[in-house]
Amino acid sequence: MVAGGEPRAGVPREILFAAFFFAVFLFLLHELWLFVAPFQGPLLWAAILALTFYPANVALTRLFRGANGLAAFVLLVVVTTGAIMPSIYLGSILVRQATSAYQRVEDMVRTGELNHLRDQLLVSAPGRLYSRLVGPFMQQVPIDPQDVVVRATSFISQEIVGQTTALARNVLTTLVQFLLMLVALFFFFRDGERMAAGVRDLLPMQPAHKEAIFRRLYDTLSAVVQSMVATAVAQGLLAGVGYWLIAQVSFAAFLGFLTGMCSFLPLAGPAFVWTGVVLWLWLVGAPVRGVVMLVYGVFVVSGVDNLIKPLIIGERAKLPTFPLLLAILGGLAVYGALGIFVGPVLLATLLSFVEIYREQYQRARG
Repeated sequence: MVAGGEPRAGVPREILFAAFFFAVFLFLLHELWLFVAPFQGPLLWAAILALTFYPANVALTRLFRGANGLAAFVLLVVVTTGAIMPSIYLGSILVRQATSAYQRVEDMVRTGELNHLRDQLLVSAPGRLYSRLVGPFMQQVPIDPQDVVVRATSFISQEIVGQTTALARNVLTTLVQFLLMLVALFFFFRDGERMAAGVRDLLPMQPAHKEAIFRRLYDTLSAVVQSMVATAVAQGLLAGVGYWLIAQVSFAAFLGFLTGMCSFLPLAGPAFVWTGVVLWLWLVGAPVRGVVMLVYGVFVVSGVDNLIKPLIIGERAKLPTFPLLLAILGGLAVYGALGIFVGPVLLATLLSFVEIYREQYQRARG
């Protein structure tokens, strides 16, 4: 050692300081995550709602001449009364219809009605084609169609009823999480841009690069979230109206909910539900309503997807179909219902970083 306590050789003081600083920093981030993790559900829902209604927030802030606190409060009231509360009411209807749907399927199995409908379908033209193409293979696989229908209906009904029962059983926890989501949503509306700017300033990158990253991430994330939510709501509501007015089925809200959920699946997701309703109408002797429902499903329910997504997304976010499907299914497996949003958002973020890295790397090489 020399005077002043400076080491003669070894690790420089700057490296020791950096190692100590980032070790403590990562430890504090880990502890903060432990505090926040129990409330990640309400916080993520608040973030999804904030991204969904961000254009309305910007418009209200301009209307109130920059008073973002007032704009955030007004928008919070509008979202709560116009979106959240009606969703809770529709959820209660959904629970009743989900339970009734499962009981109806059980009655059809017990009375033999489901077998009769299956036989009718097999002797129809689509059924004969199915038997010719898939029949030999299905004979080698011990699958009971009745059991599949009952189990599928039971699974969906139990999931819906189970989630609602858990919420009702833990009333205090549910109320606290709901209030936390509203508080977080208010601050996301009011301070969202400031929070993003704070995170952007912490990145050790050139200002132009940081601006490019955040602009692309925002465009992608907001486009994905807004388009997915708007499409699911529109297709679910339009399908529910069709099931109620055209098909005149007993579980229009339940089937409309399934259609909205299927809209998150790439390719022809909602068609899986309304096609089944069309087949049901033909089997029960209502071919005219079946044809009308088919036309309504093709041009209205599925057609609205071609209007909403290009309008909202435009050229901002183009996600490949197969990775998107994997992201949604994987998100559902890991995060539950939130995975429908989290999966595509993570995929969009990853692809954005890959694209930014590719551009920067190619620019550096050039």
